Amino acid sequence: MPNGLSNWTYRDVTDFLTKNDFEFYKYVGGSHEYWIRRKDEVIVDINKITHSESYRFRTLETMIRQSKIDKKTWRKWAGQ
Repeated sequence: MPNGLSNWTYRDVTDFLTKNDFEFYKYVGGSHEYWIRRKDEVIVDINKITHSESYRFRTLETMIRQSKIDKKTWRKWAGQ
């Protein structure tokens, strides 16, 4: 389970994005896929790591920035 902005796994990120109106958009190749929020066409590029690994902080920061969802919302969700 994530703790603030650390220990986020692929599943944590996709669960969070799903709860915030994102859906899988397309597989790009390699280990990347796009998730989209259709109401405003916001796209997040997710590096699909193995399910037991955690994202590095800078990688998560990039996904947060791409999602246009405030960091406080990400932290709040992690503290559930």
